[in-house]
Amino acid sequence: MRVFFSILSVMIAVALIWFIARDLLPPSSARFAAGPPEGGYARIARQYREILAEDGIDLIILDSEGSVENARMLDDGRADIALLQGGIPTVPESEAIAAIFYEPLFVFVRADADIPANPGEWGNLSIAIGSEGSGTRAAAETFFAAADLGPEDVFRDPRGGSAAATALLGGDIDVALFVAPLTAPYLEPLFASPQTRLLALRHTPAISHSLPQSRVATLNAGSISLSPTVPPRDIDLIVMVARLSARDTLHPALVDRLVEAARRIHYGRDALTELNKFPSSEGLPAPADIYARDLLNNGTSTLQQYLPYWVTAQINRVLILLLPLLFLLIPLFRILPGLYRWRMRSRVWRHYSEIRRIDAQARQDADRKDLETLDEKLEALDWELANLDLPLAFRDYAYTARLHIDMIRKRIRDKLVGMIT
Repeated sequence: MRVFFSILSVMIAVALIWFIARDLLPPSSARFAAGPPEGGYARIARQYREILAEDGIDLIILDSEGSVENARMLDDGRADIALLQGGIPTVPESEAIAAIFYEPLFVFVRADADIPANPGEWGNLSIAIGSEGSGTRAAAETFFAAADLGPEDVFRDPRGGSAAATALLGGDIDVALFVAPLTAPYLEPLFASPQTRLLALRHTPAISHSLPQSRVATLNAGSISLSPTVPPRDIDLIVMVARLSARDTLHPALVDRLVEAARRIHYGRDALTELNKFPSSEGLPAPADIYARDLLNNGTSTLQQYLPYWVTAQINRVLILLLPLLFLLIPLFRILPGLYRWRMRSRVWRHYSEIRRIDAQARQDADRKDLETLDEKLEALDWELANLDLPLAFRDYAYTARLHIDMIRKRIRDKLVGMIT
């Protein structure tokens, strides 16, 4: 039994050492799908790059049209990490790292245009819906479906980001939709210009129901500027929860650094977010990275005070994977001694069916030849039991069985002597 547990312990230790040691050092670079160079996602990606550079990791920022293209780049392996807008479907072979900020759906209109607050009443309007591959385009299509606006009702302008903002400021279009963080550079002139205004939509809860992973949040009056007051009154906005996602093969040390960077970048308060609301593991689409979830919920391991982060990341990853296994193994370890005892005893007990059969035959009327045959069988059983390779703790079971055999043989011998006399 001790040998068994010793061998098992050595095997588990070897497996753990191999699991921790393989790919111990993190890669020196990673590819990060961001968005248009002038957009809010690109600004956030540059913040991640600066923080990861402190640990010698080169974050290569990949420009894209937005969340939809980011998801494609993550799917086909061109990117290791990506910023994804809420509502963008989960990519196969990827995992969500953290929810990182609210991303409102801004509806800016020309200040001199009489645009209804109910989007279901829009008609004959030119609306910028974002470029192909952008998260704004994906949200706009869902938004139009919720408002029952078909291609014949409004003109869909394919511009997005700074191009859409410029077009609206120049009076080339009536409405521009943006799904972007509050810090997106192209939003500043739209908030500041008297030629544009942020439209306060009606029925935002109903519309939000149609947009995946969205909710309604209030942008308070004066949140953008107090002089002049922008917005002039409280506005309910539909907001989506942007997330950081990565390939499920991303090194755990990189996951560790991404979560730490997300804490430094997104923990603060803004016009829509409470302090320390993000990064968060809440509301993430499945599957989510289990190590990232543990870091977000339980904080950084104390081991990082004594070990490099990349060593700690591997140890914590193993522990997270090992704990469920331990919960399964502990009951098994409790059962194993009982199974072992049963196995050792059964090596003796299995002979008792034959011993009992011979005893029953010996008690019946039998001639001399039958009794001698039964005695020979008992002698063979006795020899087999005497040569059983049993641990000392279980030898007494064999001795007891041999005593029982000896009692039956004595009775047989007594019968044979009685036949002679």
